[in-house]
Amino acid sequence: MPITNLLTFWKGREKVVLNTVITLTTVFSQQAFSFFTFKCPCKMTLNLYYALSFIAVPALVLLILGYAINNMTWKLIMSFRNGTQLKLNSCKLICFVLLSVTGRAVIAPVTWVAVTLLNGLYYQCGMSEFLSVSSWNVFQNLTLRERKDILARFPCPKVSIKKIHNISEIRNEANRILLYQSQVAGWILVASVTIIAFLIVCIPRYCSPLCFLHLNYWVQYLENESSLFQEAAKRHSQLYASKHIKRFFGFTAQENEVKKIRLPSRKDWRMISGINVFTKFDSDPCQYSLLHKWADEITANDNYIPVDDVVSET
Repeated sequence: MPITNLLTFWKGREKVVLNTVITLTTVFSQQAFSFFTFKCPCKMTLNLYYALSFIAVPALVLLILGYAINNMTWKLIMSFRNGTQLKLNSCKLICFVLLSVTGRAVIAPVTWVAVTLLNGLYYQCGMSEFLSVSSWNVFQNLTLRERKDILARFPCPKVSIKKIHNISEIRNEANRILLYQSQVAGWILVASVTIIAFLIVCIPRYCSPLCFLHLNYWVQYLENESSLFQEAAKRHSQLYASKHIKRFFGFTAQENEVKKIRLPSRKDWRMISGINVFTKFDSDPCQYSLLHKWADEITANDNYIPVDDVVSET
């Protein structure tokens, strides 16, 4: 009974669980990434490029992966390529799908950037040379390049700075300021994304012509339809593939009693070996594999032998 209740509770919440798993995985990955790989060069100009690469490149990769693993992305792309109903007049539908796909895709990259800013390590490295020095009189007699060169070394405590005495207090204060700026930017990002996500969820529901229960029913119907379609497609493809496999071998794995088997020729093996691509596009039915093509086009005489002869020879 408790297991049934647990399954009932989690049913329909798969997306929430998946989003939570993605977020937690991104957080732990960012922390590990920062600890093991990030080493600020503490050089003028290089700091900014190095920090930006550690922020932007992983976020971009996560964004692309977010789009790539979403089936709706490929449905939309293939609808533009092959669909006859999805035209420019379906702007609302296209925008809705894009928002839905983008909302799922940005979870990981936004989490990465937010955790990075809250951590402050990358921001301290990249923005140290741009820190204002107006409150520190020791920098007044230095040129702009010398100031930037010194500030660029602040994220590295082990790097010595000989031009300024008692630099440790200034370094600590500068790092605290940079950490403050980074964390404030991180919380602003978190708050902004939360508000935007809330509005994206609320606005479609507010504009929906369906009532609350009717909308829930529609969502459940789509989930059940997709699940049942996948099961039926799997069964259909098994039956369809079994037809071609039986013609090639003379039996299928599902048969309990096999009376005879077919001996494929070397030509047959060559015909079904190779890259699996569509070989027919413009005619029906399509040929889904090389074995399918062989089963449709082969005209050679079949060579069968009884199973009892094979058993006796072995």
